[in-house]
Amino acid sequence: MLAFSHRGTLRHRHSPRLTDLHLSSWYDNDDNDDRYTGRRSRTFASRAGGGERTASAERSRTRRTRGTSNNDSERGARRTEQQQQRQKNLYEKRTTVQSSGGEQSSQSLSSIDCPHFGTCPGCVVSTNIQDIDVIESAKLYFSSQSVQKHAIPHNRKDRKRYFHEEEEEFYKVIIPSSITSWRSQAKLAVAPTSTWSRSSGATIGLYARHSHDVLSIPECKSRRNDCGGYQKSSHARLFGGHRRGLLRYIQLQVELSTGKICLTLVMNAEKLKECQPHLSFLVKELKRMDDKREVWHSIWCHCNDSGGNSIFARDSSRWHPIPGSDPAVKEGLLYFSPMVFRQGNFEGFSEIAREVREAIPEGSKVCEMYAGVGLLGLSSLLYHGKLKADGKLDRGLKWLRCSDENPENERCFELAVNSMPMHITGRTPKNFDSGKTRGDKQWRGKNQQSRRNRDTSMKDLMDKMVSSSNTSDDMSTSKDQPSVTYTVANAASALYQGQALGADVLIVDPPRKGLEEPVLQQLCQPRNSKQPYVENANMLSHLPRHTINWVNDVRTLIYVSCGFDALARDCDQLLTSNAGWKIESATGYVLFPGSNHVESVVVFRR
Repeated sequence: MLAFSHRGTLRHRHSPRLTDLHLSSWYDNDDNDDRYTGRRSRTFASRAGGGERTASAERSRTRRTRGTSNNDSERGARRTEQQQQRQKNLYEKRTTVQSSGGEQSSQSLSSIDCPHFGTCPGCVVSTNIQDIDVIESAKLYFSSQSVQKHAIPHNRKDRKRYFHEEEEEFYKVIIPSSITSWRSQAKLAVAPTSTWSRSSGATIGLYARHSHDVLSIPECKSRRNDCGGYQKSSHARLFGGHRRGLLRYIQLQVELSTGKICLTLVMNAEKLKECQPHLSFLVKELKRMDDKREVWHSIWCHCNDSGGNSIFARDSSRWHPIPGSDPAVKEGLLYFSPMVFRQGNFEGFSEIAREVREAIPEGSKVCEMYAGVGLLGLSSLLYHGKLKADGKLDRGLKWLRCSDENPENERCFELAVNSMPMHITGRTPKNFDSGKTRGDKQWRGKNQQSRRNRDTSMKDLMDKMVSSSNTSDDMSTSKDQPSVTYTVANAASALYQGQALGADVLIVDPPRKGLEEPVLQQLCQPRNSKQPYVENANMLSHLPRHTINWVNDVRTLIYVSCGFDALARDCDQLLTSNAGWKIESATGYVLFPGSNHVESVVVFRR
């Protein structure tokens, strides 16, 4: 579950195993009841001039025909019933629903009864949420011969089946959460209700299609009930005219454990002092509404006076926390602040994390790129660490390396690692000032000082190289104490710094545009058997950089995709390269029910 800590940081307890649900029997195709009704009973009549049949012969033949027709009808009815049962079972397998909210009826899982459908740009379907273009394209792609010939044999669609086996699609689709009340994070636009009267208040919602007109969606079915009532908190004094209002956007993030909301106010200003006195007045009104402290967990202000449609500026110094609650840190928590990326359907994404960690072999060395706060990597670390605690020391991950270009992710990552047991992380908690953001001068000064202290001499560098060369392949020193690190760098830079050297498993969760070209090129290179096994880039300094395979030891690639077009393009290059990749599984997750979007998890082996 989620929690917040340290002045607005969200904490997420590593999700427990969610309850498995299956759709109830839905397949009642009355139109097919007469498909196998047997042969039609023939009618006999005497043809003129064709002679007369005796009555007994006619009755005898009629009895035989009637008996045959009844037998065929019974067999046809049985075939129809069996076919319907097979299709029903197959549909249930393809539409497995996993939810922590208990069992739901099939009607509630197949229909979104939203009054805003049709006018709101968020949803494209309200019924049969799996019948969307992107899922159909994914099914066709992964079932194509060009992909199936690279599939691992026991998972191939064209493998030999017995007559009683049902044909299952290679690309399985899962609805990991309820199709309503699933959104725990929302970014909404704000505009004055009227350009002529300030007393009319503000409109909060989404931009209408192909315009900047804000459409209010107070009855949105995807929004959690915890987000209700936010529209009452706006005030007309914040607006000085259309599109020139001080308050531009709001972001709502729900703490799943308590239902409280972390609110971010995006102001049309360069500095915090330019938001006054209106910001103080608004915060005072928000707190007055929440006199029992049951709504707001914490409030942040983000200054963004740039043009365009970007909600947040990339400058981290524009974030200003307004103090919130600070609950106690608990074991095994993930941390999020408004400055880092977080999935809108967090409960559903926990099922993706479950598939990822179960696809990692025991005792692996894992590298995660595009890691964000390290959700997938840390979830796997905790999962395999608990297996290790059961008695088999080789089950835990030997080490974990995560990287991402957002510098704010490192703070959340370190807070999460510090909250985990030492027998899983294998290191003592770092001294990390969780109350400071990168916008604070004190934090920046401290960071620059620590950077100067990290300057090493040539002797120190040689000592590191010697100690690295003495490290054996089984990593005996880190076998019981896995190393957990985070690097602030984009995927290509992290790769060339040697983050994936020695890794058995590589996890990538790129943005919608897919893998960066240098990363994809390295993954498409064949394995170099002459390249020595190292875990430190310094040990390959004697080799020309263009000859180094930076993913030479990776045997498992787990690709988490949010854009199918980029995924198909990258898969084509991976499978047609000489790197030896085979596709083991492909699964689609409907994280945002009603939209034309699917998250995919593809596991490659070599």
